Amino acid sequence: MDKSVYSTNYNSFMKNYKTEMQTYTENELDVDSFCNDITFYNGAATTVYVNGFPVAAGGTLRISGNEGEINTTKYKLSFNGGTGSVYVIRKKYI
Repeated sequence: MDKSVYSTNYNSFMKNYKTEMQTYTENELDVDSFCNDITFYNGAATTVYVNGFPVAAGGTLRISGNEGEINTTKYKLSFNGGTGSVYVIRKKYI
C-alpha cells in the first residue's frame, strides 16, 4: 500500500501568528483589534467596561474568530471609578 496517499503536508494549513500584550490604564480609551483573537483581563480592583460589557475585577473577556478571520472592531475601555489596568492580549497573523 502506498503510504504517501495518507500523508498530510501540515505546512500548507498552518498560519504564522504573533502574540502581542499591552497594558491600558486610561479611562475612555479606544483599543484597536486587527487580530484573530483578543482577550481583555481586568487587573483593576473595580469593574471595567469593554464596549459597555462589564468585566469584573480579575475577570476576562475573550473574543475569538474562526481561522483566517480578522477582527477590526474598535473597543472602548471605561473604568468604574475612573482608573484601573486592563491587559490586552492579541493573536495576530503575520
